[in-house]
Amino acid sequence: MDSQVPAHAAKTPRRPRRGSRWLGLVPLLVLVIGALAGGTAAVIRDIRIFEGRVYPGVAIAGTTVAGLTREEATAVAVSAADAVLARRISLAVGSETRTFTYGELGVRGYPDEAVAAAYAQVRTGPLWERVARRIELLGRPLDVPVRISHDDRVVYIVLKQLAAGFSATPQDAAVTVEDGQAVLTRESREGRILDVGATAGRVIAALQSGEERVAAVVAVKAPGFTTQQARQIRASLATYTTRVAGTANRVHNVGLAATYIRGTILAPGEVFSYNKTVGPRTGTRGFREAPILIDNELVPGDGGGVCQVSSTLFNVALLSDLQIVARTNHMRPVAYLPIGRDATVTYGGLDLQFRNTTGHYLMIWASLAGRRLTFTAYGTPSPDTEVSIWVSERSVIPAPTHTVTKKDPQLDEGKTVIREALAGYRTQTYRIVRVDGEVVKRELVASSYYNPVPRTIKVGVKKPAQTSAAP
Repeated sequence: MDSQVPAHAAKTPRRPRRGSRWLGLVPLLVLVIGALAGGTAAVIRDIRIFEGRVYPGVAIAGTTVAGLTREEATAVAVSAADAVLARRISLAVGSETRTFTYGELGVRGYPDEAVAAAYAQVRTGPLWERVARRIELLGRPLDVPVRISHDDRVVYIVLKQLAAGFSATPQDAAVTVEDGQAVLTRESREGRILDVGATAGRVIAALQSGEERVAAVVAVKAPGFTTQQARQIRASLATYTTRVAGTANRVHNVGLAATYIRGTILAPGEVFSYNKTVGPRTGTRGFREAPILIDNELVPGDGGGVCQVSSTLFNVALLSDLQIVARTNHMRPVAYLPIGRDATVTYGGLDLQFRNTTGHYLMIWASLAGRRLTFTAYGTPSPDTEVSIWVSERSVIPAPTHTVTKKDPQLDEGKTVIREALAGYRTQTYRIVRVDGEVVKRELVASSYYNPVPRTIKVGVKKPAQTSAAP
């Protein structure tokens, strides 16, 4: 059987006519051309509206400047730059702090550059670029920063000037006495040497990071006596006065020795030495010849009278409740103090020493008014504390019964002087401390032995002065 082609077999399709496929793009092209035309018209309109003003969508350092003139935008940029230059850095130099602004440390701002960049938006390039930029600013605003620069040389200059104002030598505090009161007359100061190079590196790094506090690299030498320590010297702990008798030279020596001691500062635990403080009693240091006690007799000698100074000071140390380290009584009782309360000294030998046991800084003050020698210890008083001195167990040593004959080179030949025998003494000196009236301490602070002296006959051996015969 023969095969036949079905009657409903498919027909071959027709091809579209040329140009028919572009017909669908016409609406899109119309929209684009319309948008461009509209944008162009908008830009042309903006050119008239924002002539001489910054376009919308532009800010300087976070503050919008849209619609502002160049002058107005400049004010915004200058304010932003000034805010940066006004920032501060604190420089710790030892115990002090110095503060500098960024501007003082060489930071500079360039507001004109920011204004120029802001004003140039939508004003450069062909029209189609300006249209595109105008549209871009509507969706993505522009914030123009103010450029800031650092001149490191200025940091070095500032730090060198700062270093020149420092002294490498520390300054101690100073205290004096006015109208019986301790007065701070000078505050202490550290000795400092500023490492300019190392400190500059830290400052420059802080300027870049925004750090507000920098520690300077400085070598610090502390004063030996600080203001804080000086303020511990507040009031009188004890005072004692003796009357100075004798020759003008003796009075002079007493005043000079007192001057060497006046204003002596003792740290807690420090030991005072009379010989170390007063020094040699020689004519080159201002001391004069006056009677001194040697071998139970008063004889001329340099510095006569200085033992009255040590004895008066000994009593202040006792009444201030200071620890007595070294003390020796005179060979014989003295006229200016009760027995058992004197203290003799010889340079290079016997010394008066006491320790500051108050727990605070202490100052010793001395004055000679007329013939009244006064010593005062100033420090931090203990409230309701009373110190008294008691000399007891006094025993008499009988005078020797024999007679001693001595040659006296100061007595004219042929003359004699007889000194009767004198008894000696032994005593014990106690310190009694009371707090709120109750005895809290009773201590033996000194034992004294005063020599008995036999009857003495002094025979003069001084030859008369030779006179030359008349020609």
